[in-house]
Amino acid sequence: MPEHSLFQNLGLLLLFGFLGGWLAAGRGQSVIIGYILVGAALGPNALGVITETTLVRAISELGILLLMFFLGVEFSLERLKRVRAAVLLVGTGELLANLSVGFLVGYALGWGMIERAFLAGIVAMSSSGVVAKLLIEWRRTANPEAEALMGIMVFEDFIAVLYLGVLAGLSGEGARASPAALSLLKATAFYALVLGMGGKFLARALTLTLRLRSEELFALLWLALIVLAGVGAAQFGLAPAAGAFLLGMISPTRESDLGERIYGRLESFRDVFLALFFLAFGMLLEPESLRRVLPLVLLVVPLSILTEVVLTSSLAFLAGFPAPVALAIGTGMIPRGEYALLYAAFGQQLGLIRSDLVQFTGWYVFVMTLLAPAFMKNTRPLYRALRRLIPAPVAFAGTLISTTLQPMTVWTSPGDLSTAGCESEGGSRAHRGGEHSRMLLAMIALLAVCAAALMTHSRSGRAVLLLMGLLLLAGVSRVLRRTLKRIGAHMNRSRFPTPYADPHGAIEYTTHVAVSFLLVTLLTAALWNDLGAWTLLGFPLLIPIHIGHAWIRYRAWHRPIRPSDS
Repeated sequence: MPEHSLFQNLGLLLLFGFLGGWLAAGRGQSVIIGYILVGAALGPNALGVITETTLVRAISELGILLLMFFLGVEFSLERLKRVRAAVLLVGTGELLANLSVGFLVGYALGWGMIERAFLAGIVAMSSSGVVAKLLIEWRRTANPEAEALMGIMVFEDFIAVLYLGVLAGLSGEGARASPAALSLLKATAFYALVLGMGGKFLARALTLTLRLRSEELFALLWLALIVLAGVGAAQFGLAPAAGAFLLGMISPTRESDLGERIYGRLESFRDVFLALFFLAFGMLLEPESLRRVLPLVLLVVPLSILTEVVLTSSLAFLAGFPAPVALAIGTGMIPRGEYALLYAAFGQQLGLIRSDLVQFTGWYVFVMTLLAPAFMKNTRPLYRALRRLIPAPVAFAGTLISTTLQPMTVWTSPGDLSTAGCESEGGSRAHRGGEHSRMLLAMIALLAVCAAALMTHSRSGRAVLLLMGLLLLAGVSRVLRRTLKRIGAHMNRSRFPTPYADPHGAIEYTTHVAVSFLLVTLLTAALWNDLGAWTLLGFPLLIPIHIGHAWIRYRAWHRPIRPSDS
């Protein structure tokens, strides 16, 4: 009978999924690897033990809804307010860099815009679940990089769901003719509506569920709410996962009585159904597809690892983290998991991506998750090797920016130097926070203008957007320079290799570097439709110029003491 076949499939999947996850965990790997391999082995494309996968995949979708709901519970609005400048800087830069890798690879392969967008999402999003599991298993939650890593992951989780909404908008009727900016606006409006209006009323209503004495009825009600939240998001043209995520955000936090009860009753459901999701995705893999997608895997995996190890670590260092901690942050962003699989499954379900891209996603996640523990465990020898390879002018340029930004980005508690410095000079914390907010809003608006310019084919429209971007860039430059001058007296000058470092010169240099890179980004977006990949040459040209300027300052600050200096 059909129901017996379903029970048999579920039983075999859960049993062998347990064995695969247990073996993977025993070898220091993520259980996701075991789940994917077991699903691939049992699926119709290999041993054929399970031939009917449609119903199993449908049931497994509940795992994604539950995962996104729990992420929303962890990502409370209060926690969002505590995410500071360093996390936003590193998280934004890391996402933009990885999204660019996906877009550029798709562009080089001649893919269409929608497939490029899916590839960018698959490549860009790290796995908060894998990172959290590894940190807990290795007892590294108290390490300096753990707080920053999870802060970046929380920020990335939010953007990942927003990006999923963009992809859902692109998949609508006439999506190929609709600009991505409209989809982004639609997703943002949905978030603002639910969090702005629903958050005030629904949060109070949800607390009434705590009065239910029956644990069975409590779990049944919350499962229904999570599923219906997904259905509601789908009615607005967004992915169901977005609705579950928002329900979690407006729900009480984990520390509350209701949050603890939700975790106690639903966490095991999440783990089981999420395991089913990875197992079901593994069943989609075709072993013979590895031969077809291997060239793409061999291209994208090194690019992704280099982006995290080099660029993300560099951003963390420039944001003010010590070099070893910055490298640990970069390597910690290597794992890929649920979001890549979610994007691929979503694209396949809508018929928007080729089957080989789905196969690539499975093998890509498998390889990245397999390699991640080796990099995360060996950050110290990797740091020593990189330290010997980095030329002195490059190291000094990075140290100059890092030392300048550190009081603004890293130390954020009330007793920190940055706060004390601002208050001692008469600047209040509220004023400082207002300046940071204005700069952040201007940065977001500037990035939105860049995205709109990329999607605009009219030259006159791009010219208008370029003018808007220049005005926003002027505002960012002014606020950044004013903020850095206010905290300039509290730089840790001991990080400089010379006692003659001039804080004013460091501030001017850092501001110039930040503004010039933003300017090149804006020009690249405005000219991309005319010049294509040639516009990217501006970035490698800027790097030696700024390194040279930093080295000139270093040589000037290394002058010997003269009587007139004393």
